[in-house]
Amino acid sequence: MKKHFFLILLICNNSIFGQTKKETIDWLNTKFQSSPIISDEIEQYTRFLKINQDGSFTILVYNYSPKILLLDTSNYRWKTIFTGNFKDLSPNSIRTETIKGKIFFFASCSYGNCITQNDIGPDYNIFKNPNVLLAVTSDASLEPRCKKALIHLVNLFGGKKEPF
Repeated sequence: MKKHFFLILLICNNSIFGQTKKETIDWLNTKFQSSPIISDEIEQYTRFLKINQDGSFTILVYNYSPKILLLDTSNYRWKTIFTGNFKDLSPNSIRTETIKGKIFFFASCSYGNCITQNDIGPDYNIFKNPNVLLAVTSDASLEPRCKKALIHLVNLFGGKKEPF
């Protein structure tokens, strides 16, 4: 009888604790595979988040002149590549901010500067940062769900809360 109970408990285990890493990553990747155009008087840019199954991520940011009407990945002024890993982020640092109808998702490192920023053209510079703008969406209904999924993913990969 105890064996049967234990077997049932193991089978139900996946549904009790929520989505797996793969399910969470796949869902987030579909939500952030396209980016709204963020514009102001000085520049316009697009931002794409790609999360890998090992928890590493890449964010491609394409910056365009404000006069370009047809944006694609060949006519940008410069590109920035951010790389990091969800295990290095703090789950309590995931936050959102709404600016001009767009929702921005931010995160911070648990310790130190865990985000690599590589600027490509006209200069080539590499920086280490403690914070990152992960993604942008214009769909307000996604804000609470994506925020919850990002926090869940940080926790799944063992991200540590900041000590203070």
